[in-house]
Amino acid sequence: MANGKPETVSAELDQRIKLLENERRILLELGDDITKVREKNDLIVLFSSRLKEIFPFSHAIVSLIDHEARVYCPFLLDPKSSPIKDHPVYPSLVAGHFPLDEPFIQQVLENDAPSSFILEDIMDAPGSPPFLRVNYEGGVREILMTPLKSKEQVIGFLHMYVVNVNGFTDEIKSIIKGIAPQISGAVINIIRNEEISREERLNEVLLTLSNDMVKVRTRQDMLNVLNSGLREVIGFSHSMMTVMDDAEEYYKAYLADAEATVRELTDFGDTLDMPTPVEDGIYDIASLYYKPLVFNMESFDMEKAPLWFKMHYEMDAREMIVKILGDNGSSKYSLMLFADKVGTFGKEAINIIQRISGQVFTAISNISANEEIIKRENEKSFLLEFSSDIAGVRSKEDLADVLRTCLRKLKPQLGFVVRKINDDKTTTTAYIFDALNIADDDDELQEIKAMKFPIEDGLQNRVLNSEIPLLFSINMEINRGNTTPYLQFWKRMGLRTMVGAPLRTGDTKLGILWLGIEEINIPLLQGICAQTSVAMSNIMANEELLRREREQSFLVQFSHNIAAVRTKDELKDTICEVLRNVLKVKLAMIRVMEDDGVTLSPYLYDESLFEKVVETFRMMASQKIDINEPLTARVLECGTVLFDVEEELRLGNPGNYIRLWKEVGVKHAFGALLRVGNVNVGTFWLLIDEVNLTILKGICAQVAIAIANIRANEKVLEYKQKLEMENDYLKEQIKTIYNFSEIVGNGAQMQKVYRLISQVAETSSTVLLLGETGTGKELIARAIHNASSRKSKLMVKVNCAALPAHLIESELFGHEKGAFTGAIDRRIGKFELANNSTLFLDEIGEMPLELQVKLLRVLQERELERIGGKATIKVDVRIVAATNRDLEAEVQAGRFRSDLYYRLNVFPIELPPLRDRLEDVESLANFFLAKFSKNAGKRVNSISPQVLQELKSYPWPGNVRELEHLIERSILLCEGHTLTEIHLPRHETINKPVLGSGSYNVTLEQIERAHIIDVLKRCSGKISGVGGAAEVLEVPGTTLHSKMKKLGISKADYFIR
Repeated sequence: MANGKPETVSAELDQRIKLLENERRILLELGDDITKVREKNDLIVLFSSRLKEIFPFSHAIVSLIDHEARVYCPFLLDPKSSPIKDHPVYPSLVAGHFPLDEPFIQQVLENDAPSSFILEDIMDAPGSPPFLRVNYEGGVREILMTPLKSKEQVIGFLHMYVVNVNGFTDEIKSIIKGIAPQISGAVINIIRNEEISREERLNEVLLTLSNDMVKVRTRQDMLNVLNSGLREVIGFSHSMMTVMDDAEEYYKAYLADAEATVRELTDFGDTLDMPTPVEDGIYDIASLYYKPLVFNMESFDMEKAPLWFKMHYEMDAREMIVKILGDNGSSKYSLMLFADKVGTFGKEAINIIQRISGQVFTAISNISANEEIIKRENEKSFLLEFSSDIAGVRSKEDLADVLRTCLRKLKPQLGFVVRKINDDKTTTTAYIFDALNIADDDDELQEIKAMKFPIEDGLQNRVLNSEIPLLFSINMEINRGNTTPYLQFWKRMGLRTMVGAPLRTGDTKLGILWLGIEEINIPLLQGICAQTSVAMSNIMANEELLRREREQSFLVQFSHNIAAVRTKDELKDTICEVLRNVLKVKLAMIRVMEDDGVTLSPYLYDESLFEKVVETFRMMASQKIDINEPLTARVLECGTVLFDVEEELRLGNPGNYIRLWKEVGVKHAFGALLRVGNVNVGTFWLLIDEVNLTILKGICAQVAIAIANIRANEKVLEYKQKLEMENDYLKEQIKTIYNFSEIVGNGAQMQKVYRLISQVAETSSTVLLLGETGTGKELIARAIHNASSRKSKLMVKVNCAALPAHLIESELFGHEKGAFTGAIDRRIGKFELANNSTLFLDEIGEMPLELQVKLLRVLQERELERIGGKATIKVDVRIVAATNRDLEAEVQAGRFRSDLYYRLNVFPIELPPLRDRLEDVESLANFFLAKFSKNAGKRVNSISPQVLQELKSYPWPGNVRELEHLIERSILLCEGHTLTEIHLPRHETINKPVLGSGSYNVTLEQIERAHIIDVLKRCSGKISGVGGAAEVLEVPGTTLHSKMKKLGISKADYFIR
C-alpha cells in the first residue's frame, strides 16, 4: 500500500494535468472562436456550449449598461437553455431596464471580479432585481456576476447561473475572469457590427422614406409613408400631424391614422377638428426645442390635457414624441408619434425623427401648397360659374335664384338671407330670404321679413364694420342677452351658427349676406359677396333710375306747366292739380316772406281741406305770422320737416296749427322752405302721411321760382313807370356831371393841365394826378379816359382810402368762392372789370404796404390771380392814380414803396389849388350858381360884386369842393335873385393870414400856427404816431399837443369834412 501511494499521487497528477490541458485547450478554442463571433446570439451559444464542457452551469446571459440612464438591460440570451423561458414574466425581463444603483449590482462593481451569490440570500433583499427570484423559481440557486470592461469602463455583466449551491469554485471564477476580456471584446464587436448593420438598414429605410416622400402629393400618401417606412425603424403604435392657424394661437389635427379617425368618429366627436390653444403645455414646450421632445403621457393631469391627448391615451398610448416642423422660426406643423409603453422613444428615435424632419416639413408644405392650389382652382371655377350666372341677373328675383343655386352647391341645406340698408341708413330690411324648412306663409317668417332692424343691434353693426365675414354662435349671442328677434327665428330654423358677410361696393355699404354655415371659407365667400354686391348695386341702381325717370318725367311736365303761369290764380290751379293727381292731397297753405324778411303772409291755400273747421281756418289764414313762430322756425332752420301731430301734442309744443291739424283728423303735416338762391321766398305746407321727398322738393323748387317771378313781375310793373320818369333826369344829370368838355377854368394853371391831358390821353401810359383835396382829380381822370381810345368802356374807380385794408385786395383782384370766410360766391375784381378800359385808383397814397407789392406785380406783368384762385388772368388796364399826399416824402418815410412810386410817376399832372387860380373863382362860382339854383328850384341868377370880392380874398383850403359846397349853401339861404351874402368860415379868414400876398405884418406865432395847421391837414388830422404831424415836424407828440393848446389850434382848424 505504501509502495502504491506514490503511484496513486502520480496518477492523480497526471489526471489533473490532463484536465488542465483539456481546459486550456477548451479555453484556447473558446478564445479563438470568440474572436470570430459576429452575430449576437452566436456568442452566448458558443460560450455556453464550450464552457459547459468544463463546468456544468444552467444558462448564461450578457447584459449591457446604459450609463446615461443609469440602467442595465439584457443583451445576449440563450433562450433554449434558460429554465425560465416559459415563465410569464420572461418577456418583460428580457425587455427590462434595471437600475445600477441597486445594492446587488453595487457589490459586483465594488468587487471588480466575478462574484457569486446564493439567490436565496439576496433575492428578497431591498432593491434586488426581479430576475433573481424568477430564476430561483426556475430551479436556479446561485449566480455568478462578472463585470465586462472596455478601456477600464464597465460596459456590462456576464450572468451565469447554476442549480446547486456553491457551484462556482475559485477555479471557475479564475477561468471566467480570464476569458472576461475576450467576451468583452466580442460584445464590443457585436455592438459595433449591430450599429453598422443598423445604420445601414436605417440609411436604407430613410433613403426609401426620402424617395417616397418626394412622391407624396396628398395627406393619405404622407400617412402611408409614415406608417410603412418610419414604423420599420421606430416602433410607434400610431401617428398624427397638426397644423397651426395663421394667428399662431391654435392648432388642430392635419392628418391622423385610421385608428384615431375611427376612434374620433365613435367616441370623441369632432376632436381632431377642434382647435387646441398653442399654450397647452405640450405644443408650446416642444416649440422651445430644436430636437424632438419625448413626453411620458402617464405624468399628465388628464383633467387639463387636450382632447386629442385624451383620445390617444384611451387608445393605450403612454409615451409620445413631438417634433415641431418649420423653417425661419415658424412652427406651423408638428409630427407626433405615440407608443404604448414608456421608453420606446430613445436617442435613436429622436435622431431619426430629427433627420427626417426637414423632409417631412417639405413634403407637408408641398401637400398644403397643392391643396391650396386645388382649393383656389376650385374656388375660381366656382366663382367663374357664379359670375356667369350672375351676369344674367336683371331683377331681385333673378338674384335670389342665382344665390340659391350657388349657395346650395356649397351646402345642400343652406339657409340664407340678404338684408338691405334702408334709405335712413340706420335700419335694414329683408331683400332676399331663403328660410329652408320654414313655409313661406309662416306668420313669424312674414313678420321677420317685414320688420326693420336697427343696424346698431350688436350683430349687424359688427358685420358692416368688418372687412371679412364673421362667424356667430346663435346660442352664445342669445346667452349674452341679445334680444334681436331674428336670432330666435334662426334658432327655430335649427341653425347653430350664422356667418355674416358685408355687402359693399367701394365705400358704399349695401347690406349683409347671412349664411347658415358652421365654417368660413373667407376668400370664396368674399368672392361671392363681391359679385353679389355688384349685382345688387346694379339692380338697386336700375330701380332707382326707373323711379327717378318717373319722377323727372313728372317734374319736367310740372315745370312746363308752371312755366306758363303768369298770375297768382294760375299758380294755384297748377299746384292744386299736381297735388291732387300725383300725391292725392290738397294744398294746406303757402305763405310768402315779406320784404322785411321777418313777416310771412298767407298767399295760397285750399279752403276745402278745412271744411270741418272752416271758420277757425279763415281766422288763422287771415293773420300774418313771423319767422319766430315755432313750426315756421323749425322749417326755416331744417328746410323740410315732417311733423307727427300726436308726438307734437304729447311733447306739449305750442301752436294753434297743431290743434287745427288734430281737428282736421290728420296724423302728419309736411312743411318745406321755399327758396330761390339764397333768398327765402316763403313756406309750403301739406297734410300728408307718406312723403316722397324728391318729388316734393322738385315741386317746392318750381313753386318758389314761380312765386318769385310773379311777385317780381308785380314789382316790375310798379317800378316801370317810376323808372321811366327818372330816366330822363338821370340822363341829364350824367351829362352834366361827366361832360368834361365843360371843365371850368381858363387860367394859365388850368391851360397847362389841359395841355398835359391832350398829350397823354391817347396813350396807354400811367398817369399820376397830384393835388390837394378838392382840386378835381377824379374829374381830370374822367377827362383823360373820355379823351382816350378806351372811352367806349366804363372807367372803373376804386377809392383806396374808403375800403378796409383787408378788403382792398379782394376789391382789386377779386376772389374765388370759399377763398376766405364769407366768400360765398366768386367775385370779379376791379382790374378784370376795367379790362380794355381805365382804372382810377383814388387816394393811392392810403394803400397798405403789403398790397402795394401785389399792385406793382400786376402793373409790371399785366396779369393777376384771384384770391384763392390758381389761374393767371391777363389784363389790359390803363392806370390813372391820384393822391393828395406828397409821395416822395411818403417814400422817404417808408410808407410808400419806391418801386411802385416810380411805376406810377410815369406822367404826373399837378392840379393847382384854387388859391393859385383865383382868376377862375368867378367862372366856377357862376357855374355852381346855375347848377344848384336849378336843383333847388330857385331863380338866383347873379352874384353881387361884394360876394365875388370875398370869394377871391378867401384862401380856399378846401379848393373847388369847398367853393361848390359854399355856393350850394348860400343859394339855399338866399331870398332874392342875386347872391348878396356868402357864408365863409370865420376862423379861416381871421386866424390864418395869407402869407403869399406880400403881407409881412404877421407875428412869428401866427406863422407857426399856420404852419402847424397846414401840416395837420396834410397828415389828415393825425397828430402823433407813424405818419403824424409830430413826426413831420420832428417834435414829440406831447410837445405838439402843448404847442397846439398854446396857439389855440382846435380840430375845426385842420379837419375839413
